[in-house]
Amino acid sequence: MSKTFNITGCMFLILYLGITIGVYTESQWVNTLDLALIDLFQGQVTETGTDIVSILTDIGGGRELAAITIVLMVFMLIRKVYIMGVWLGATVLMTASVLTSVMKSVIGRERPDIMVLASEQSLSFPSGHTTAATVFYGLAGLSLILIVKTLWQRIIIITAATILIAFVMFSRIYLGVHYPTDVLGGLCFGMASIFISIGLYQLALPHLQKFLLKWNLQDNSPSLNR
Repeated sequence: MSKTFNITGCMFLILYLGITIGVYTESQWVNTLDLALIDLFQGQVTETGTDIVSILTDIGGGRELAAITIVLMVFMLIRKVYIMGVWLGATVLMTASVLTSVMKSVIGRERPDIMVLASEQSLSFPSGHTTAATVFYGLAGLSLILIVKTLWQRIIIITAATILIAFVMFSRIYLGVHYPTDVLGGLCFGMASIFISIGLYQLALPHLQKFLLKWNLQDNSPSLNR
């Protein structure tokens, strides 16, 4: 299963690189796609909708999800789920914060100036909110899917994670703070991070558990090979 996760992650990474190259070189297909989707989404703008979306968009905020991640890490460490706790925290915090910031600086894309309904200071590509939401909700959802046993539970988890991620993506375009290719890039990078991270977790888990046993630490991190 680790191989499957890593292959899937590499596929998403290739998609991300394709979008990144298109954005960096200012390809015509990027401009056409961005303008078409901006026109579609912002054609639905209303005052009430803007007020609601402006508040709810922060379910994908980097600071908000970082705080939740830290709380989850502490809870897992208390429950002696050491490896999964550190793995979850490292994946979310490094991907959604450090790596996203680095990529924004490298690409250097300015934010759109078409009907901007919210204020943001950082650069545009990739979308930090989308990357953070994809990694956090996607990682949590995929982990739960592999742990629960019934089909209806898996359907609920998939649906909830998909809705949350899709809403964050929509909200960033709706508010005029990101181009559509920014959120698509964030989605692909986030998905690549999830699958590659889980693949590495599965490979490393038994070795790390043996290492902790040498220090008399019993780790309760679950295997996701279910």
